[in-house]
Amino acid sequence: MARAETPIFSIPLKRIDGFLTDKICFRDAKARTHRPGLVLEVDVHNERRMLVLDKFLIKHEYRISKQNGECFVDVTNDSNLIHRKGNIVPGAMTVSKIILPLEIIFSELEISSVNIKFTGSAYYSERTCNLFLWQFVSNDYVQIEVKTYQHDRPIATTIILGRLKTAGRQVKEIDESTVNKKCLERVQTYFETLGIQSNFYLQKEGYKDYTYPLAYIASLPSAEIVNQLSGQGGMINILRMDFGSYERIPITGDKGPEVKLARAKKRNTFNKIMAEIAEGLVTYYRGLAIVNPIAKFHNSKEPVIDTINKLINTDSQEKEFIAPT
Repeated sequence: MARAETPIFSIPLKRIDGFLTDKICFRDAKARTHRPGLVLEVDVHNERRMLVLDKFLIKHEYRISKQNGECFVDVTNDSNLIHRKGNIVPGAMTVSKIILPLEIIFSELEISSVNIKFTGSAYYSERTCNLFLWQFVSNDYVQIEVKTYQHDRPIATTIILGRLKTAGRQVKEIDESTVNKKCLERVQTYFETLGIQSNFYLQKEGYKDYTYPLAYIASLPSAEIVNQLSGQGGMINILRMDFGSYERIPITGDKGPEVKLARAKKRNTFNKIMAEIAEGLVTYYRGLAIVNPIAKFHNSKEPVIDTINKLINTDSQEKEFIAPT
């Protein structure tokens, strides 16, 4: 796409303040040329904004403590002991750290799909880096490629597709009196485990957004796979989520989003698991997971199952479904 003569959109840099311990910086390969992709501006309210004119890169660095990881799997109902007895960061936390910066910092972006391929496990307390490469397919449509590393070791590769919100689009606001307080508290706790202030998501321009973050939604299938398909063994290799028309689930239901799973034809090399995210009678999103049943720990010759059985010191022959999520 040819470079825009006027900004495609702008980013209020104060949104970055919601990431309490993370480091987020912008990079522009054309910054010292006559046609930069990013321009810093101070608006009439003396607030700094980044004007986006062309493709650019974001570097996002963070660390996940084991304490926060344990709280995260409590919030998402992930019964996989590898995240408590072991040193493996839940893959759903890696997913959340990829999607949430886009939902908070770039609230003008409507994410339509996320495709993540895990290439390794992440470990607690190690520095993790997400590199976001933004490319504009057209004036409205965006493709974001994300590379995730711990030190120089690749963890995941992600492709995110979306579009910029149409100017003047009406937003359906949710009456605060109808919000399920217990579900809202769970979402707020979810943000806390990730070191992010929830109000930076909830507070939009002129209104409160009482809908579930897409990052939260994307974290639910892996936990449900663990709970429903225990005994299969393995690690999630690919996670795909289709958010379709971007309709959000309001935090008003009695129980919150429900994950429905269906396993495709069983294979010896991997399992393909289909997922639907529903609220009440309405199915909002669809996705799938490719599960590798022979995954191993980092620096270990033993499959995940054998290692976790040793960690929990049990003689039971029952195998847990072990995923990095």
